Amino acid sequence: MSDNFTISSCILDDVWHPKKKREAYEWWNFDALSDDGREAVTITFLDNFIFSPQYNSEIRNLKNEIHSTNGHSATFRFPAVVFVYYRDGKAIYRAISEYGAEDFRPSSDNPECHIGKSSFRFESAAYGDGYVITVDTTLGKHKRVQANFEWLSIESNFLPNTPTEKVKGHSWNLVAPRSDVTGRIKIVDNAGISSDEINFRGTGYHDHDSDDRWLPETVKSWQRGRVHFPDATAVFFRYCETESESPITKLCLIRDGKIEVFDATSDAQQFSRNIFRVKYPSRFQIASGKNLRLKIKQNTISESSFFYIRFFSEMTLSLGDGKPRKGIGISEHLAPKALKYRWLDWLTALRLE
Repeated sequence: MSDNFTISSCILDDVWHPKKKREAYEWWNFDALSDDGREAVTITFLDNFIFSPQYNSEIRNLKNEIHSTNGHSATFRFPAVVFVYYRDGKAIYRAISEYGAEDFRPSSDNPECHIGKSSFRFESAAYGDGYVITVDTTLGKHKRVQANFEWLSIESNFLPNTPTEKVKGHSWNLVAPRSDVTGRIKIVDNAGISSDEINFRGTGYHDHDSDDRWLPETVKSWQRGRVHFPDATAVFFRYCETESESPITKLCLIRDGKIEVFDATSDAQQFSRNIFRVKYPSRFQIASGKNLRLKIKQNTISESSFFYIRFFSEMTLSLGDGKPRKGIGISEHLAPKALKYRWLDWLTALRLE
C-alpha cells in the first residue's frame, strides 16, 4: 500500500486508539442513502474535530511553540458529533456540535464511543451483527435532533488490521462497506415537543479513520466515495499527501462475500469550483486494468466550504461483463490547506453549536 496509508476492514479494530501526539485525530463515519435515493443521513463521531477552530488554533500554537492557557489545553481534546439529514440533495437538518474533553467517553477495547448524549456501539443479535447509534444534540438555539438507528452489517470485516503500533500515517478501516439501515429522526423543541418525525430506511456504509499528524500539513487533496449496487459495492479514494509527487488511487470492489483492493488510476475529464473557489473534478474515472472502471459525475453539491465538499454523485461501474451498473452514491472532496489560516476560524465557528 504505502508507508503513510494503511487499509484494513476489521470490526475488532473499530475502537479508539489513544495517541501521544496532540495533533492526532480519529473519526467514525456512518452514512446511508434511502431506498428511493431521495434521502440521506451522515453521522460522524470525532475525538478531535479536524475542522474545529479551537483544535486548529491549538495546533498552530503548538507548531509556533506558543503555550495556550485556555481551559482545554491540559487534556487537549476537542470531540464533536456531526449529524446531517438530506432530502433531494439538500441539507434539511444539520447539527455540528463540539463538546468538552470530559464529554468524550470512548472504549479502547470494544467498538463503541459516547460523546455527550450521543453514542454508537457494536452489538450481536440472532438476526445479525451491527451498530446501534443514538444522536441527541443541539440543532440551533431552540431545537434538538434526537435520532436512533440500527446499522446492520451486510458486508464487513474483510481485511485484518495492522497492529496500531506499526501504523505510520493514516489508517483507513473500511469496517462495513454495506449495511441495512433503519431508524427514526425526531426534531424537538426545548420543551420536548416534536415538530418533525422521519422514518428512514436505506443502505449504509461505515468506516473509521485515524492519523497522528495535522491534516492541513499532511493532505494536499483527497477524493473518496462509495456506491451500492444489487450485486456489488464499490469504494474508491484518490489520496495525495503534501510531500508526494503523485496520489495513491485505489478501487475496492466488494461482491460474493469478498473484497478486492485494486491499484487504480484517476482520469479527470472536467473540473469545476464551488462558491468558495475550491477546485474539484466534477467528472472523473477510476480505472484498473482493461475491464474495471468506475465513472463518477459529481453534479449535486450537498455540503460546501473552503476545505470540504460533499456530493450526491452518479456512478457507473463497469466490470467487463457488458452490463454497466448505474447508481447514486456519496462522494467527498477534501482540500484542507485553508485550515492552516487563522482568518478561517471565525467563519467555521458560525456553523458550530
